[in-house]
Amino acid sequence: MQDYPTNSVSFYDWRGKDLILNIHVQTRAKENSITGLNGDRLKLRINAMPIDNKANQHIIHYLANEFNAKQSDIKLLSGLKHRDKQMIIKQPSQLPDWFNDLSDST
Repeated sequence: MQDYPTNSVSFYDWRGKDLILNIHVQTRAKENSITGLNGDRLKLRINAMPIDNKANQHIIHYLANEFNAKQSDIKLLSGLKHRDKQMIIKQPSQLPDWFNDLSDST
């Protein structure tokens, strides 16, 4: 696995080989998707309800698929009951195209 740069760009940061994402979540969407940036946060639309931690679990599942990571390697660092969240992905094995596109544009 390659080493990633340690410089910080608005919606993400690297801590060694672990990726920190700053996310703004919109729940009750028609489909799950990354729709760009909301200020200095990644805007994520999910079709889960914000009830009983279901939205947070849905975000973990979505990010695991996007970054080809195990769900157990993704943790919520902050924002348990808020739209703005910070997530960590331990040693992601791939970066999705949208990540590279948004990284290049910031």
